[in-house]
Amino acid sequence: MGEEEQKKEEHAEEENSIHETIEEPKSEEDIYKKEDRKEMVDDAEISPEEEGFMKGYDKADEEKPEEKVEEQPKKELIEEKKEKQTKKEKHKEKVKKEKKTLKQTIKHLYEKKYKKLLIIPFTLLILSLILIGIQIATTGDFIRKDVSLSGGITITIQSDKDVNVLDIKDYLNNQFPDSELSVRGLKQTGRQIGLIIEGTEDIESEQIITSLTSKIGELEKDQYSVAVMGSSLGASFFRETIKAIYISFLFMGIVIFLYFSKGTKIKIISTFLTLIAAMLMFGGSHSTLKSVIAYLIGITLLVIYFKKSIPSFVVILNVFSDVIVTLAIIDLIGMKLSTAGIAAFLMIIGYSVDTNILLSTKLLKRKEGTVFERLIGSMKTGLTMTLTTSVAIIVALMFTQSSVIQQIMTILFIGLIVDMIYTWLQNAGILRLYLDKKNNETQS
Repeated sequence: MGEEEQKKEEHAEEENSIHETIEEPKSEEDIYKKEDRKEMVDDAEISPEEEGFMKGYDKADEEKPEEKVEEQPKKELIEEKKEKQTKKEKHKEKVKKEKKTLKQTIKHLYEKKYKKLLIIPFTLLILSLILIGIQIATTGDFIRKDVSLSGGITITIQSDKDVNVLDIKDYLNNQFPDSELSVRGLKQTGRQIGLIIEGTEDIESEQIITSLTSKIGELEKDQYSVAVMGSSLGASFFRETIKAIYISFLFMGIVIFLYFSKGTKIKIISTFLTLIAAMLMFGGSHSTLKSVIAYLIGITLLVIYFKKSIPSFVVILNVFSDVIVTLAIIDLIGMKLSTAGIAAFLMIIGYSVDTNILLSTKLLKRKEGTVFERLIGSMKTGLTMTLTTSVAIIVALMFTQSSVIQQIMTILFIGLIVDMIYTWLQNAGILRLYLDKKNNETQS
């Protein structure tokens, strides 16, 4: 027992000595040295590799290349997208600049060079007058007339047979080389249901029918109809339509003059002269002397309009130019004018007066803004009216099968295009010159 107690005491002493060695504080110098070493370690710059080595692993060398490999293509894609976006933005800016420069160029040309732009409508008018003069010299008349104006026969044939219009025309011209014949198809809902043949008075309708039967077969009497227009009747009708156009010009001029001119006395005189000219044209029997007097009165009225009211004279000049240029184009394309064509010219006069009155009223009667701003405002309204009418005409030309409506719509379409030139170049230019001169006189 004594030995066991002795061993226990020795073991306890050993444990006490161990605890003393652990817990026994060292001297102050040792403590300060230890703390200094820790601070030096903490303050020292340790690379990631050394830190990884100190912690027992070395991941820095493995992770860094992998990150570069993954991030590099992403950066390239982002840069490519940025480049594409910048290219698109640059292209859009370039297009906008081009549009602005084009718009600015047109605006500058129209605003500053309007005097030079007047050359275009005046040149067109001169060329049109030359072309009409050539037409009169070669044919003896300023237009190509169809049967309804020149006189002759019209044969309308209704047949379900599939015939070629060009072949029939060539065949009849070979059969009657000394006569002037025209052949066109008669259509309904896009399907040809017959023929319309027009010829001069020097050929009999029975001769044409006989020739056709040998070409397309027998024709029953209820399958065709014949209309004869005498040359004297056609000439008389044409003369009356020309009078109607002249009278429309007279009344158009006086209405515009009464609206824009000043002075009651000159208005009364002009109205009285207009009524006299109209009565001479349509009152009583036809007389060459009456017609001459009426035309002389018209020339007198033009002089009054020019002296007393430039805007009225300019509107009449524009309408006259519109009709003349349209007529020249019709002669150029070889269209034969019928009674329907004369009605189309009367419609052109109405459309032309409409846009010209709009422009003149906006420039002369309104005072807000500058002259050019008022001009641009009236142009927007006028061009919208013209374009909507043109669309309606194009639709009618596409779907109608009537030759009468086709001729009316064709003449109207040409007249509207010509009217845009004469309203917004000629009328606008002359009115701006007139207003500039008037402003200079008031300032001086």
